[in-house]
Amino acid sequence: MNRAIFLDRDGTLNYDSRDYIKNLSEFKLYPFTISALQILSSLGFKLVIISNQACIGKGLTTEEAVEEIHSFLQSELKSNGIILDGVYYCPHRKEDNCDCRKPAIGNVRRAAADFAIDLSQSYFIGDSPKDVLTGRNAGCCTIRVATGVWQDEPVEYSGAEIEPDYKSDNLLSAAQLIALLERGKE
Repeated sequence: MNRAIFLDRDGTLNYDSRDYIKNLSEFKLYPFTISALQILSSLGFKLVIISNQACIGKGLTTEEAVEEIHSFLQSELKSNGIILDGVYYCPHRKEDNCDCRKPAIGNVRRAAADFAIDLSQSYFIGDSPKDVLTGRNAGCCTIRVATGVWQDEPVEYSGAEIEPDYKSDNLLSAAQLIALLERGKE
């Protein structure tokens, strides 16, 4: 079985906006993202994005525009020696009650099946309580990063208190934490 780092996209890998990242011109990686993903990749983890993209379901952008962002991201990472193993996103609105919109774990399960991932040996990193709940629902170790636009969102989600296993300033410090945790397992 493989291990994975499941990554939220907006607010974790790149700058976020409360108005959504709707096209490539609005997409900008944090300066530490490449270094962080190089660390995680060197540890032998599969790297998988799990993202809600309700801007599609709300008619604010298209799947083609989101795919263009993901193609750019994969190319940028590849040019830095990083393989992004999978990108799974939910195009639905909250009201659609699908199984792929975080905190539901349909996309995590799909990735786990596609890449033979042991969820109990994997991590979920994101910037919101919804990401933490997704990771918890999937049985992963959770890390909440203090980037993104959701830092003022309460730690409760749908009436449940949501505390991550670990908190980190950003994706780079989260990657360094995982490296330390992994060394401790040896």
